[in-house]
Order: sequence, then C-alpha cells, then structure tokens
Amino acid sequence: MNLKVTKSEDCLIFYGLTPELIKVKNVYNSISEFMEKKQANDPSDRFNLILFLPDGPNYLDHFTFEKDHILSMLKSVENDISNANIAGGVFVATTFVIEVYKKISEKIFRLLVIVDEGSYGIPSQYLPALEELIDKVKDMPFFIDVIYIGQSNYEERNNLAKLVNLSKGDYYEISDIKELNSILMELSYKKKITKPAFGKQEIPMIQEENQPFYINLADDPEAVSEISTCSICFQQGNESIVRCPSCHTVAHEVCWAQWAETSNIGIPHVYRCHNCFNILRLDKNYIIDVQTGKIPTIAELNKMKKKNVVEYLREIEAQSKPQVVQTEDPFAADIRAKIGAKKEETINSEKKRKRKKKKKNPCELKFASNH
Repeated sequence: MNLKVTKSEDCLIFYGLTPELIKVKNVYNSISEFMEKKQANDPSDRFNLILFLPDGPNYLDHFTFEKDHILSMLKSVENDISNANIAGGVFVATTFVIEVYKKISEKIFRLLVIVDEGSYGIPSQYLPALEELIDKVKDMPFFIDVIYIGQSNYEERNNLAKLVNLSKGDYYEISDIKELNSILMELSYKKKITKPAFGKQEIPMIQEENQPFYINLADDPEAVSEISTCSICFQQGNESIVRCPSCHTVAHEVCWAQWAETSNIGIPHVYRCHNCFNILRLDKNYIIDVQTGKIPTIAELNKMKKKNVVEYLREIEAQSKPQVVQTEDPFAADIRAKIGAKKEETINSEKKRKRKKKKKNPCELKFASNH
C-alpha cells in the first residue's frame, strides 16, 4: 500500500511573457500571491526566477526564502525583458536545478513556465535533448508546469505537453491574463509523491539507464593525511579518513559507507554528506562489504548527527543575498536564424509590393491613349 505525500518545494519561475503583449506590472500581484500562499502552507518552500534579457537568460544564483528578492529582480529589469526562448530557458533552468539537487536533499523541484504567443517555441530538433535531460531528473522529483497565455499552434502545444507529461506536471492554456491568478492559486498547492505506507521507509531506486548520470554528478571524498576527528563516530585518527570536497567535513570511509545505507539517492554507493547534503560516492564493492559486515564499522549509527535541512539552508542564505546570474542561451543560434528569415521575408514582400505598384492597369493605359 502506498501513500501520496508532500515535501518542501523549490520552485523556479520561468517568466517568459512578452513585453509588447503583457505588461510585467499586470502579473506582480499574481506571482506575489502565489509565493505567499505556498509559504503560508510551508515556510520551507523557496523560490527563484529566470527570464530573458538582451544578453540571454538571467536568474538568481540560489533559491531564496524571501519573495521580495524575486519581485525586486522582476521590477528592476521590467523595461529590458526580451522575448523568451522556451527551449533555452527550460535547459538552463533544469541544469541549475541539477546543481542545487547535488547539494540539497529532501526537496521537490518545480519549474513553473509562464509564456505567451510572443515566446519562441521549442524547435523539434531540440526536443529530444530536452526530453532526455528531463527523463534523467524527473525522479529527483522534478515537475514542469506550463501556463500558456494566448493561442498556441499544434506544434508548440504538442512539444510543451511532452515535457509536462514526462515530468508529471500540469499544462494550462488561457486566453486572458486575468485568468492567471486563479491558475497560480491552483498551482500553489504542493505536488504529491508516492511513498510506502507501512514498514521500513524505502529509498526510491533510480532507473538503471539513468544511474551513470547521477554517479558522474557525485564527488569523490578527498583523502586526509593529518590526524582528524571523524564527524560520525568522533574517534580520532588518520587511517581511511576522508573529507567532503564541498564542506570539508571529515569522516572515516567505513562510517560513510554505513551511513550510505539510509542516505543514498537511489544508487547504493552514491549518498549525501550528513553535514552539507552534497552528493558523494564510494566504491560500490566497498559499500557492499561494509553493509554486509565483511568490513567492521568504527561507530554505531546512533552517534550520527544529521543537520536540519531548513536550518542549514537559512544559514547559507543569511551569509549572502541571491545575486543575478547571466548565462548564454544554448539555443540562441536557431532563434537568430528565425529572426533573420523573418526579416528576409519582410524585405521580399516589400519588394513585391513595390513592383506591383509600378505596373499600370491595362485599362488605365488604354484610356490614356484615347485622350
């Protein structure tokens, strides 16, 4: 028997509305109320924003608890927002989420895409790459919700629906910006994931074909030569002591191997650091030998101390406010080609119109010769 449960969410809002079609000010309140309602239900929910400026996609370098950071960024660039490239935005947003997932556990990740008819649709040749990427990360879990304002064509709707369905998200198409608020209120409720109802908590296994992706994402613990105190068993020594390359927390390899039994990410030898939640990996056979008792442990699991996730994330945010990141649009070349083709088409149409204008009507010529 399984239960539908919820977890703390990190929501990345992809603002892809076209300035010429929809004014940013018209959506401030809707986005603000969306974030307020989510945090009223769960104060541990965090947010980020990605949008397109002339230099490409821009986003905050980490998720934030403070909705004012999101609104301030949106207001500060409202006069410079460019037409969104949906393919590029989804790709950049997903890769950013991967980096966050690497360091944070016990989170659900959601990409909320808000676009309109002025956004550049996903070219068919880029869809397989996006599908492959999302298929790898959907079990984090990772959801994509899309709100399309206006009338999408068949190809746009089909391509967006494929990404939404692959990630088990929701797709909405509305005709008026006034409908946005009600849709966002509906989406403010948490996504639910399936967990076993009874017995020992099960760790969801990652599909075998996607495991190499997560193994390569993990870091190898670094060897420590000096005498150090293991952060798990609290015994000193320098034999088989390693440290997390992210937070420099040290532990015996054997202690981390035993810890990995309940903290792996769905691959037995790929686990999270107990201090900073960064993803680490140990040798697969070594992990098996420790967990089956072939290699003796140094300390009991009840000596481990796990840091509270929300407390840890608030500590990080208190150290520095989110900063805007500018990055390159991976699919910009295709968009430039489309713009060039459109300009060429406009020029050719103008030339044809001028040529037609120069030609006189035969009736007019006959009338002129009789007079």
